[in-house]
Amino acid sequence: MNLYQYSLRTIRVIDRLCAYVACIMLFALMMVVVADVSLRYIFNAPLSWSYDAISVFLLPGVFFYSISYTHSTHGHVSVDILHNYVSQRTRYVFEALTSAIAAPVFAFIAWIAAKSTWNDWVMGTSLTSGLEVPTWTTSFLLPMGFGLLTVRSLLNLWGYLATLSTGKPWLALPPISGTEGVES
Repeated sequence: MNLYQYSLRTIRVIDRLCAYVACIMLFALMMVVVADVSLRYIFNAPLSWSYDAISVFLLPGVFFYSISYTHSTHGHVSVDILHNYVSQRTRYVFEALTSAIAAPVFAFIAWIAAKSTWNDWVMGTSLTSGLEVPTWTTSFLLPMGFGLLTVRSLLNLWGYLATLSTGKPWLALPPISGTEGVES
């Protein structure tokens, strides 16, 4: 197994682990909402912490823990109008360019977010809502999510460039919209 395959396998394991955590957080989010609504309308006693737990921890956690996995499964919105009219080689060039542009942008966002999280850790700041939880416990989600996206984009770039240079498919192209279920 070469370094690329090992790196790809490692990021897949991390992505799946994060996706499982996101699923658990989504389930917890649903249970908190059900409990809060039930207590609010049946007993007129809502959970005082539910809004903060959902908006500060669970919802961002679901998003940032699943963002890289969603990218790896081509679940994000993509514009592929031209892909029906260009060669497969040109599609690899498009994907390589997209990855080359995305990686530094994601890395910059991850860096800025990591600095902010570090400052929250050092300063010991906490939320001013009723939870009194340190802010770094939520802000670390941002550099973690964008860090994984950076690694994913760099691996995609590596795979697409290797495919272009060797002619052998290192990384498959994403499916063109509307062709996933079409049998030939």
